[in-house]
Amino acid sequence: MNSKFNQELIEFACRFLENRGAVLEKNGQGLEALLPENLSEILETDEHIKINTETGPELEGAYSINYGSPLLEKMVYAACKDLPLLTCKLQFDYLKKEGFDSLVKKQFIFAKSEGKTENRAIINTEYIFLTCRYTAQSDEQKQGLISFVFNLETGSYVPRMAEFFSADGKNFISLKKPLWKDGQLEKVMKCITEQSKEILMGELNSFYEAMTRRYKRDVVNLEEYYAALKKEMEKNLKRSHLSEVSIKERYKKIDLLPDELERKREDLFKKYSIKINVEPCAVMLINTPAVKVLYNVFIKRVRKNISFIYNPITKELDPLVCQACGKSITSIYFCNNLHLLCLMCSQKCPLC
Repeated sequence: MNSKFNQELIEFACRFLENRGAVLEKNGQGLEALLPENLSEILETDEHIKINTETGPELEGAYSINYGSPLLEKMVYAACKDLPLLTCKLQFDYLKKEGFDSLVKKQFIFAKSEGKTENRAIINTEYIFLTCRYTAQSDEQKQGLISFVFNLETGSYVPRMAEFFSADGKNFISLKKPLWKDGQLEKVMKCITEQSKEILMGELNSFYEAMTRRYKRDVVNLEEYYAALKKEMEKNLKRSHLSEVSIKERYKKIDLLPDELERKREDLFKKYSIKINVEPCAVMLINTPAVKVLYNVFIKRVRKNISFIYNPITKELDPLVCQACGKSITSIYFCNNLHLLCLMCSQKCPLC
């Protein structure tokens, strides 16, 4: 390998340009590329450029591809800006055909209602498997990766699917443009936004506990400091040489201590509050056969039809989704107008 160039960087640059519609021509002096107009705008270059490679002498006016070079930096930024998107199709030799009533009773709680399975049908459904980068910022910072899987049809978060899904033995296809149905992606992204922080609570439990301990420790120290300060100031008032004016001023300062303590508490609360940012860094669409279960729910002699999706990967029913807030739920409530709700929304139905 030529000491001036890293062959892996050259290969990356070639793949990047070709995947975005550039036409490349290699010769003994280096590499020439004809770029589409949009790509030349991204890279801030002419549509016809020359790139030095490890073969032959350097071309005059050519770009270099090495660590820190402006062109490579722009390529890396553009490559990382777009989410990697894959799709895979699953096949199963056997799908569950019976026992759905017991599965519903095992997984779900219906408040003031009961139900039974009416019918079932084999369907194809899709899941979106998101790998996300999260940052929890407080007095310290914690970063990591976490995976979420949502049913693309219902928007339901499937908590155990990322754990059970294995990429072994599956064929993956790269997609240039995702094939979303109208409103489908928006629905799922709303669910992700609303539920990701709650889902992350388990992942960040130790981080929350550490920040809470530090907050309580600093509050105790702060309260002890101000208690000692008040005691010292009151002790100094007993000095005989103080004038009446000085005594009044010190009493005013003592009276201000509680407000000052409260401000310091608020500063500590802000210091140890945790802000979480979640951003997707990879997306996979999973197309799989599943079983749709039509279920009759009886609420005060009124029947309501709902449907479950049996997930052959988790071998469970996917959670249902609150019609009001979009939260994935296994404890089911209904308002007087039979909206399917979570516990919080059932207190006062937002849809009624």
